[in-house]
Amino acid sequence: MTMLWRDVFLPDHVVGSDEFTAEVGGRVEMPLALYCQFRTGASRDDLRRPAVSSMPGDAGHPDRRSVHDLVGRAVAMQSTVRAAGWMLDVDGLGIYVSEADAGPSPGFPSAGVYREAGSDPAAPVPEPGTWTRVRGRLSIAEPYETGAYQPEADLLRHAVRTWVVRRAVRLDGGPGKGREVAVVRPAARRGKAARMTFGYLLDLEPVGRA
Repeated sequence: MTMLWRDVFLPDHVVGSDEFTAEVGGRVEMPLALYCQFRTGASRDDLRRPAVSSMPGDAGHPDRRSVHDLVGRAVAMQSTVRAAGWMLDVDGLGIYVSEADAGPSPGFPSAGVYREAGSDPAAPVPEPGTWTRVRGRLSIAEPYETGAYQPEADLLRHAVRTWVVRRAVRLDGGPGKGREVAVVRPAARRGKAARMTFGYLLDLEPVGRA
């Protein structure tokens, strides 16, 4: 998988509190998570297509990031908390998957990212070994996700990969507003700009086998 994994979201608190750093052209190690808006059993046509593809986000959508379409097999894992997440093996790379809700709760505005029409329901998650197609937006997998499943160490070895950072965009002020930067680090976030920044988008290229 030599393609770019575009618009991987890095929340501001990971940079500020966890002191995550990145530099365009440099390398980072991180696991990935997918917020799944569409899921279905993989068809024969799905198995003949690339395991990873992406498309630009909808400019009118609350979240304008690229949408990734992945095909892989569900990984055997056990939740240690009441979580509806699971892991998808995509050509040897484990990706933590969480499921979007079908829609807003009654009485609440439709302002989030919800499940697409035609998707399988969020639960139950696929049985281990099931070939599955998912679609959604990528982010770094944070400790509250990676630490929620056993065997934790084996799953992390499956998920953590080295990536070359090909592009970094700092998101300021709201969805769709950002500027390219050369470095992502806490020291670069000061004053008014730091208060307005809510995260970064990274374009990542896998190093070696992913």
